[in-house]
Amino acid sequence: MLTSVRNADVNLLQVFVAVAESGGISAAQNRLGVAPSTIGTQIAHLETRIGLRLCNRGRSGFSLTPEGDVVLSAAYELLREHDRFSRRIYKLEKEVIGRVRISVVDGLVHDPRFRLADCIARLRQEYPRLQFEIQQSAHKQLEQKVVTGEIDIAITLTPPTLPSLSGHVLFEEEELICCGQRHELFLRAPEDIDDAELEKFDWVTDEYSQPGPTPFSVPPISTASTSTIEGVLYYVLAGTHIAYLPRPYVQHFLDSDQIRSILPEKYGFKIPVSLVSHKSTAHDQKTVLTRKILIEMHNVVENEGSLSDS
Repeated sequence: MLTSVRNADVNLLQVFVAVAESGGISAAQNRLGVAPSTIGTQIAHLETRIGLRLCNRGRSGFSLTPEGDVVLSAAYELLREHDRFSRRIYKLEKEVIGRVRISVVDGLVHDPRFRLADCIARLRQEYPRLQFEIQQSAHKQLEQKVVTGEIDIAITLTPPTLPSLSGHVLFEEEELICCGQRHELFLRAPEDIDDAELEKFDWVTDEYSQPGPTPFSVPPISTASTSTIEGVLYYVLAGTHIAYLPRPYVQHFLDSDQIRSILPEKYGFKIPVSLVSHKSTAHDQKTVLTRKILIEMHNVVENEGSLSDS
């Protein structure tokens, strides 16, 4: 007697349904793609498993027994549920669920080439159960956060330095030395400035700025500190300090002549905006997918830029 259903039993029930619907073993040959003798053996195995005779077969023709009618009805019900189960599992395999933790160096929202918002919009449309957590951090903290597992993806200003991390450069951002209207260099910027003068002015010490190609023989004077790019901007706008700032972030202030760049041709430089993740997330579907879409979107931006420049 059948007390539990195994995969083999489901296969045998499918054969039985095909035979019953075809009106006989021989008639089911084309549908099942196997010889009648094999089909007969399978029906016999099913009858043994169930402990009931399911059909009459012989010279008098094929017919279902009363027990066979009941088993056929139950088989339909089981196979429908089996199909529903398979479809739900398949859908679950295709569905991306969970929370992706992304930490972004502050200030990038002002760069039109940064496509994080577009990436989130696309992912939420295609995978509505995917969730996001966005943080902002100084770039010097981001790599460590990836290493410790606090975040899944970092968007930072340096490629990864540790072998456990993988990185991809999304685009490059231009950095400029900037001064505000009240700074004594403002009226002489950008070109009428001697290199040596830069060393004597007060610079902002912060966790954002990258070291640029400045000609310092000793560390610059600094009486200001901050952990955000916005903090750097306040000092520059005050006219009390000079600092490196990314062009997209200060473009509005440059256009309105609130800020001027200092020797941009000589001391302006580009830094890579990089996507960094831990190599251990290579099998984490949500992180892999987010990383893939981000890279794809920024590749499109870079290609469009190349076409427009040509």
